[in-house]
Amino acid sequence: MNLLKKTACLALCICLICGLSGTAFAADSIDPRTLAMVNKPGIVLVQTVWTADITWHEFSFRSDFEQDLVAAIELLVLEGAIPNTEEAMYSAMVQLMIGNMEYYAFSTGNVFSETTSTASVGTGFIVTPDGYMVTNAHVVHTDEEDLYMQFAMTALNEYAVTAAESFAAEMRRLGYQMTQEEWEGIANAFYGLLAQSMEVNNLKTSYICYMGNVTPGSDVSAKGVQLDLRKIGEPIPGKDIAILKMDKTNLPTVTIGDDTQLRTGDRVYAMGYPAVATLTEALNVAQAIQEPTLTQGIISAKKEMAGGWSILQTDAAIHAGNSGGPLFNEAGEVIGINTFGMLESGGGMAPGMNFAIPISIAKQFLNEINVTPSESEFTGQFKEAKSLFDTEKYSEALGILRTLNEINPGYPVIADLLSQASAKVSSLQQETTVEASVEASAQTAAETETAVKQVKDEKDSPVIIYVVGGVVIILLLAVIIILLLTRRKKAEPENVVFAGKPYQAPVYPAQSTAQTPQVTEQAQQSAAQTPLGTEQTPPQEYGEQSKKTGRFCSECGASLSSSAKFCENCGAKLQ
Repeated sequence: MNLLKKTACLALCICLICGLSGTAFAADSIDPRTLAMVNKPGIVLVQTVWTADITWHEFSFRSDFEQDLVAAIELLVLEGAIPNTEEAMYSAMVQLMIGNMEYYAFSTGNVFSETTSTASVGTGFIVTPDGYMVTNAHVVHTDEEDLYMQFAMTALNEYAVTAAESFAAEMRRLGYQMTQEEWEGIANAFYGLLAQSMEVNNLKTSYICYMGNVTPGSDVSAKGVQLDLRKIGEPIPGKDIAILKMDKTNLPTVTIGDDTQLRTGDRVYAMGYPAVATLTEALNVAQAIQEPTLTQGIISAKKEMAGGWSILQTDAAIHAGNSGGPLFNEAGEVIGINTFGMLESGGGMAPGMNFAIPISIAKQFLNEINVTPSESEFTGQFKEAKSLFDTEKYSEALGILRTLNEINPGYPVIADLLSQASAKVSSLQQETTVEASVEASAQTAAETETAVKQVKDEKDSPVIIYVVGGVVIILLLAVIIILLLTRRKKAEPENVVFAGKPYQAPVYPAQSTAQTPQVTEQAQQSAAQTPLGTEQTPPQEYGEQSKKTGRFCSECGASLSSSAKFCENCGAKLQ
């Protein structure tokens, strides 16, 4: 029983571990830099352009306008509503004009016309290789009344400003300096009058997305691509989604994720083109529209819209221009569309109160027009190149990036990584060359050392042989000399000095003095005829006798008597 319990507990632990592992690693997280790099090409700035022929009428004011203004001001003074001062009365007159100008204006019959345009911008992201993209409906759709006002602000700006400046100059002539608020009020009143009399004809709407374009040797620029509107929802509080299409192939794409797995506290990243960081005179606009802004935050909550569908609340910064941009999870997958932010009572953006439509709503729109999001070959290869670069396989990454840049040029992020990979490969090649040179030098040195050692060994071998041979010969000579000396010592006479050296006389058989042979007469004559050149100095001990006789033995050199026939010392027969 205990064994069964232990087995069950073990199985439960294994299941829990596997379950936790599966949950934790369902989608691998990537670092923000990689997330931004691989998704930048698929995020574009979307511009909606309205073009129309604008016609407006010249207007003037009825003559009773001034009389009614004076009567109204007098009444205000009598009632005590304003002080009885010129400044107070002029200020009241400006306010009365702003509020009642439209009731006293009339057309003079003169008509003016021109062709003009206005535009709005937002962000979109590409979801298929053939150019389907997602954005907000309000990016490509504007209320007609608002559109007319935009035309008035665009086309009639000069006229409204001129009229407001003329009125301000007249007030200064009368001794009153208008405040900035009063000037803006008068200008807006003139805008309203122009807009009321304005007619809009031949209205045309076009959609353009701007994609990065880099030409070698030239400045960074932007390239506009025409879009078609395929499906559109309703702006907030409706499902604020629009689907557009560009006519291209193998475009960079972003990966669509699953918003149902999101939980409060999950980290998210918003990308887009906020106007404050894109369309401002302080920045290089051509470059700014290629570099979407990345902000990060968390999922703050899931809220429910009035229509009964959910929306994501996040504290990731979202501003005007971000509309329609993607909201990524940590795996780099789109889980929402950045749509709007809340305003505070003062009119400013409420920090941390931003909302994104779940990507599941956009999927519904795509399904209705039979579009399935998919990753392009371009994006797959770019991800592979980035992975190879990160694992220091620079040559392989460089090959892929060159192909991408040749087939589909114009993306700054590709050009940037291509430049980095090329620099890495060049650096490695230089290091390899230096290492090869060092190795070659080391090998040459080793070969030289081996050759020298071999030559030295070859040179030393005969020397050793010669030395050993010489030692052997010397030893043999020494042995021979010793043997010869030994034999000679035995043969030399004892106690005889001959020519200053000891001499050992040969030993002969003893002879009797009675048998001593006699010296012949021939021997005496021979001894007497010995040449002077062969005369030898007799031994010292025989010196005295030598002086007496002058005869010596030719064998042992002993002194002889004048009558001896045989040597008394060695027994040799004398001649």
